[in-house]
Amino acid sequence: MRHRANGPLTAQEEQRLIERLLEGDEGAVRDVYSRFARPVFTLGLRLLGSPEAAEELTQDVFLAAWRKAARFDPARGRLSTWLMSIAHNLAVDRLRHETGASRPNLVLVEELPERQDASDLDPVLDRDAADRAMAVLSRGERKLLMMAYFRGYTAREISEMDGIPLGTVKTRLRTALIKLRRANHTKEP
Repeated sequence: MRHRANGPLTAQEEQRLIERLLEGDEGAVRDVYSRFARPVFTLGLRLLGSPEAAEELTQDVFLAAWRKAARFDPARGRLSTWLMSIAHNLAVDRLRHETGASRPNLVLVEELPERQDASDLDPVLDRDAADRAMAVLSRGERKLLMMAYFRGYTAREISEMDGIPLGTVKTRLRTALIKLRRANHTKEP
């Protein structure tokens, strides 16, 4: 079963792709990789700072997806979101292991490779939707989300750095995520 080369997958296509992964269909891994490798690589490049590390992360993400396909829950989000969560978690783990407390140099948008074709517009459209959703948050909520999800800080680390009680950090993060979900659901067709 082949999927459209561009545009998001339908819920049924995602479910069938996961079923194929669970069946051990190597073609399913190739399909998932061809569709999602670029955004995973880009996230890896931003978080880890080098193309080599981003390539290794990309391979690790798809290996993890192959091994953990049974953990995908469509009720919790899209396949792309699940893969990006795996990528984020692996990158943060790698940063903590390799660099300890120091953080990587972020790669500037101008330094990212040029897009190859029109099908690469999906990540741009997703980023635009994310920017619009982030606009519903206060400056403080955006800062917390950036620290937690893009810089890899734990709630405890944020609490210690900003001098805010841990429970307050967790509550503010949860509130911000709820606002984002609501903003995302109100903008869907």
